[in-house]
Amino acid sequence: MVITPPSASDTTTAAKASANGATPDLKPLDSDSLIWAFDKHMKQQSADGWTPDQDPYFANYEPVPAKAVWYAALFPGGGQIYNRKYWKLPIIYGGYLGLIYGYRWNQKYYRTYANAYRDLVLNSPNASYKDFLSPTYDVEAHRSYLESAFKRKRNSYRNYRDYCLVGMIGVYLVSIVDAYVDASLYHFDVSTDLDANNKPALMVGCHIDF
Repeated sequence: MVITPPSASDTTTAAKASANGATPDLKPLDSDSLIWAFDKHMKQQSADGWTPDQDPYFANYEPVPAKAVWYAALFPGGGQIYNRKYWKLPIIYGGYLGLIYGYRWNQKYYRTYANAYRDLVLNSPNASYKDFLSPTYDVEAHRSYLESAFKRKRNSYRNYRDYCLVGMIGVYLVSIVDAYVDASLYHFDVSTDLDANNKPALMVGCHIDF
C-alpha cells in the first residue's frame, strides 16, 4: 500500500470553503494518515535532536576493545569511561551499592542468629539468644524448636549474603563484557531509519549477431 500524505491543495480548498461560510467536504482521518504524520514528526525530531555521531568528541573516537577490557577489569566502570559511555556509570555503581548494602545487612543478621544458635546449643552463660525471647519464656521446654528456628534463620541470612556476593561478581563480569562489546561496535549504526529505498531501473541490453 502506498501512503500518500494530504496535499496542500486539499487544505487550501477546505480553508476557502470555511471562509465563504460553506461547510467543507472533510474526509475522516484514516490510520494511514496518522501513521504518516507520526513518522514525519519522529524523523523531524531525530533530525533536530542531538546524537553522539554529530559531536566530534564521540564521532572521531576509536576505542580499542582490548584496552576497554583492561580498564573494566582494573576498576568498576573503567571500560565504560574509556568508551565514553558515561550514562552507564549510574547503572553499574547503583548495582554495586545495592548489592553491597544487601551483603552488609544480611551479614549483620547472619552473625546475630549464628551467635544465638551457638549459645543455645552450647548452653553458654552469655545467652545472647534470650534477646529474642520474653523473660518468662520457658527455654528448656522448647529447646529443640528454638534450635531449629535459630539454625534456619542463620542459614537463610547466610544464603542471602552469598547471593549478594555472587551478584557483585556478576555485575563486575557484565561490565567487562559490556565494555568489550561497546568498543567493538562503537560506530555500528543503530538508528531507527532502516527503510529500504527500492526503485525501478531500466535495463537496456544490446545483442549483435554476425
